[in-house]
Amino acid sequence: MGMISANSPISDIAEHHRVALYPSFGRLADDGQSWKLNIHGVVLEPREINLRKRILLRLLKRVMNADPSHFDSELFRRRIDCFIQAGGPGCQIAVRIGDRCFLLPKRTKRNGHFSGTLRLSRHDVDRLRADGAVDGNWLQLALIAPGTEERQILGRCLLLEPTGTSVVSDIDDTIKHTDVASRRSLLANTFLHEFRSIDGMSNLYRQWADQGAVFHYVSSSPWQLFDPLSELCETAGFPCGTMHLRMFRLRDHMLRRMLLIRRKGKGAVIRSLFRSFPNRRFVLVGDSGERDPEIYATLARKFPQQIERILIRQLPFRKLDGERMLRLLRRVPTDRWQLFHDPSEIPSDSVAIDSAVPRVLV
Repeated sequence: MGMISANSPISDIAEHHRVALYPSFGRLADDGQSWKLNIHGVVLEPREINLRKRILLRLLKRVMNADPSHFDSELFRRRIDCFIQAGGPGCQIAVRIGDRCFLLPKRTKRNGHFSGTLRLSRHDVDRLRADGAVDGNWLQLALIAPGTEERQILGRCLLLEPTGTSVVSDIDDTIKHTDVASRRSLLANTFLHEFRSIDGMSNLYRQWADQGAVFHYVSSSPWQLFDPLSELCETAGFPCGTMHLRMFRLRDHMLRRMLLIRRKGKGAVIRSLFRSFPNRRFVLVGDSGERDPEIYATLARKFPQQIERILIRQLPFRKLDGERMLRLLRRVPTDRWQLFHDPSEIPSDSVAIDSAVPRVLV
């Protein structure tokens, strides 16, 4: 790989832009001689709160019906700020991998998000491993911006082998207390309270990670919550993994849309993972509160050879039982399902994980 030169491409983002590179994954190309790396991130512009957004914020506060002091807290300001910032459209994005710089073919979208696929030869990836740029199968990335060396935005891409076990995990009410059944609680837990993990889930996931499993966190939560969700995963000790969230804008009908997007899109993300890795085995973990069981059952019918297990955390306000359970069992064999209230009910060896797969150390 060549050295970075003065002519290497750089991103045309400004000093005031806030930029993030999201954890993504790479896979071997069909020829087996190169890696295809998915790149995804966002460029945001700080904005003053205009009149329309002030009205929406008043509506949000009214629905939550919380003590006014909560809305003066630093936590609320941090959370709501992520929704107020505008996307930085039309920015050119350059990514450094090792000593090479790559220009993404498309500029940032209207909402500031950017994505693209880069290709590296297996030889290049082997060199990066030898140079220490790959840590536990995570390839280190950096977004190159104008200015000094300090203006680098770091990211990483999981080099995912064609075979092995992947755990696809929901977030809300599966590994994090959210209470999606109550609109008021959902919004309060999103904007007013520190995120709290479900006891025992991180310990279970770490045991699977130690056996070689890798993780994909797939949620209906908006990308604006990426930072606090990542912080929760880190502080609670969840294994590192790729994260797949939803696009969302602060606009009219915000509350209706925030609840509506929770019902869509998750299945499409998981189907894409299945198709990208047809020889991997998948464990699907979710909860009974939303539509995880129905989504997972549909996937199990379409991809029966790829799904190892479906684990559903039972929630008291909407249990998976009765006619609902019977409908699912007509579509998926009973030996694929396990319902649980506490993660201690799931033996760490209850899921077959291919120990021959190189471990992902997190």
